[in-house]
Amino acid sequence: MMTNKRITKIDLNKLTKSLYGEEAYCEHTRSGKRGWYIHKDTKLAFIGTNSTEALKSLEYLEGMDELPPLLTSSVMSRTVKLSTQPEELMEILFEKFPNTFFRESEKVRPLQRYIHKKVRMAFNGEYTKNEVSAAIALYTQNRNYCKTVMKGGQRIDLEGNPCEEISQQHIKDAKARFVGEKPMRSAKIKKQKSPKESLAPPQLDQLVKGQMELNVKINELPTDSKTLRNTWEQFIIDSNGLHVKIAVRPRTWKKLQQANREYPLWVANIRGKLGQRITRGFELLTPGIQIFEKTPKEPNKVLENEID
Repeated sequence: MMTNKRITKIDLNKLTKSLYGEEAYCEHTRSGKRGWYIHKDTKLAFIGTNSTEALKSLEYLEGMDELPPLLTSSVMSRTVKLSTQPEELMEILFEKFPNTFFRESEKVRPLQRYIHKKVRMAFNGEYTKNEVSAAIALYTQNRNYCKTVMKGGQRIDLEGNPCEEISQQHIKDAKARFVGEKPMRSAKIKKQKSPKESLAPPQLDQLVKGQMELNVKINELPTDSKTLRNTWEQFIIDSNGLHVKIAVRPRTWKKLQQANREYPLWVANIRGKLGQRITRGFELLTPGIQIFEKTPKEPNKVLENEID
C-alpha cells in the first residue's frame, strides 16, 4: 500500500492494468461527477473523488475474489452534467438538512462560517464549489437573514447544533446590509483563466542584431579548422546543435595546440560578441580566450589569458 509518497496517475494506472488488463486505464474527469474513473473500451467505473480514494478503491478491488463488472455505457463517460441552479440546490438542502436550512423565514438561524465546505463534503463533491456558494448566497444574502444575524447569539452547524458565537463585527456588517449601507454579497465565482497562447521560438533571421556577448567552452582541439589568407585559424563549434564560427590569431591557435598536447584535461573559455548569421548558427566576433588546465585535486590553473 502506497501511503508514504505522493500518489500519481502512473501508480493508479499500474494497479488498474493489473486488475483489468493492459487496455484499462485511470483518468480524472472534471465534468459531471468529478473524480477518478477506470476506463476500458466503452466501459467505466467511478473509484474516488481524489487520488487517495481511488487508490483505496483499487486496493479493495485487488483483494476481491471476483472483480465487479464495469458499467457498459459509452454515453456516461462523455456526459457533461449541467450546472445546478441555486434555487434547485436550495430545495435539495431543505430536504437533506431540515435542521439547518429553513423555508420559513421565522425559523432561519445564522449558519456556521464556511459551511459550504461541509455541504460539499456531505454530497461527496457531487456539486461544485460555485454551485454550493451560489445556493448559500441565495439563502443568506437577503434582509431577512441579516435580521437574524443582527440579533447575535449562536450560529448552527450542518446538523443544526450551536457551534460558534456571532462576532460583533458580523453583527455590524449585517446591520449595514440590512439598511442598505452595504450591498448584499453575491457568490464568489472563480474566473476561469484563459489559456496562454504558446509562442513559437523566433527564427535566427527574426532576432534583433545587437552587442550581445556570448561564452562557449571547448575541451578538445577542433579537427575541422582551416587557415585563412590572413593566417588566422578558423573553426566551427557545435554547441547543442547551434554552430558557432570562430577565427583566432595564429599565436592563440598555438596555445590551444599546446594545451591539447601537454595536458590530459583542459578547457578553453571563449567569449565574444554575436556576429553575422551562418547556416544553423552565427559568427563569434572579437573572441577572447582563457585556457585552463584541469586537475582532479588542484584548482584550475590559468595558463593563458589573451584577447584578440
